[in-house]
Amino acid sequence: MKFSEFMRKARGDMSLYELSKRTGITAQQLANYERGRSKATIEKAAAICKALDVTYTIGV
Repeated sequence: MKFSEFMRKARGDMSLYELSKRTGITAQQLANYERGRSKATIEKAAAICKALDVTYTIGV
């Protein structure tokens, strides 16, 4: 599963604004990650996963 799909599902009903507040990443950038328009760095992906309290495994 691509990170964009994973992030969209893991976020559930949390708004991008709320996720932005928790991660320090702009809501616009988070939307770009979800839409697959840009790729999150490992550090940004880790911050998103931590804020969502989920784990994402790369390459599986």
